[in-house]
Amino acid sequence: MSGLRVRLEPLKKPARGNLNIPGLSRLSLTSRTDLQYFKSQMTPQEMEKEQIRLSPDVVIPPAGQGYSASPDDVVFALDIQYVGNTAFIGLHAQELQGKVRGQFVGTFDTDVEYVPGLFAFREAPPLLQMIKATTATGLVPQILLVDGHGIAHPRRFGAACLVGVSSGLPTIGCAKETLLPFEGELVSHRGGTLPVLLKGEQVGSVLRSQKDIRPVFVSPGHMICLAESEKVILELSSKYRVCDPLRFADQLARNHARKETIKGVQVLT
Repeated sequence: MSGLRVRLEPLKKPARGNLNIPGLSRLSLTSRTDLQYFKSQMTPQEMEKEQIRLSPDVVIPPAGQGYSASPDDVVFALDIQYVGNTAFIGLHAQELQGKVRGQFVGTFDTDVEYVPGLFAFREAPPLLQMIKATTATGLVPQILLVDGHGIAHPRRFGAACLVGVSSGLPTIGCAKETLLPFEGELVSHRGGTLPVLLKGEQVGSVLRSQKDIRPVFVSPGHMICLAESEKVILELSSKYRVCDPLRFADQLARNHARKETIKGVQVLT
């Protein structure tokens, strides 16, 4: 994909049991995803400029390079439900082969308002806090799934990019709607795709995760190519439109927002 900053150095997966993950000891490579910073200082226009400034830090490898999924890799899938300015987060952790490694919920405050195209700045800080809190339990991810967009974004910098660049982890964005146009008629069978375009370049895919079911919109956020992003999402979509880990994360977040207690779910602070 021309026009994207591509780094070809070998990717090292986070070692299992090693909590020294780049970026997780702080909220950002630049410290500018700090909640207080966005709450008190940044206007929407400044956030747009920040997306443009940070977008070159996103690493999207060519097809066949970058992160390659292994069955025992641990994936963290995250989703948020908001009640006012309170973010109720669900995090579902499993191996890519399906073994559940844990389910977690957390509550974080945010004063960053929702602005279309700038959702990353509302979502990423509490998501990063949740990732940090979960790794403190001893569980380390090799890849992250975010309910949102990666580079399939008008400024090539959606929530999955900010989470990926800040954590230093391979990250995929998977959304139910698109911010960018696509052309063509998507085939009805499972696995069908259409390109999502930005200025004539493919930055994401419309992916039919189940036969005759509305598609999802997949784009890489950091350190993973588009083809591998599609593969991971499809393999994790067993029966429903939304892949299993993100669907479980959504359920966790909804239940947590309703103050429901679920057996086996760890509450993080």
